[in-house]
Amino acid sequence: MLADFTLIDGIGVVGSFLIAGAYFAATRGRLNAEGPGFNLMNLIGALFILWSLWYRPNAGAIMIEVLWCLIAASALIRWVLRRT
Repeated sequence: MLADFTLIDGIGVVGSFLIAGAYFAATRGRLNAEGPGFNLMNLIGALFILWSLWYRPNAGAIMIEVLWCLIAASALIRWVLRRT
């Protein structure tokens, strides 16, 4: 398994850590779950995972990451609109 590990796999792993790290920080009160930091980490993490899935597709994983991107992007748009 590790012999097949590529840079693209590493990018997907970084994406997973970004999403999990955002969730962990929010549950510990270190990151506001409605703020831009949390949602940016989720959006970037999901995009990284999608990037890795481009090379090793999995329909279920692609669907959840697309939904994750849409949720994070809509939260960021809502945050920007509230500030204007």
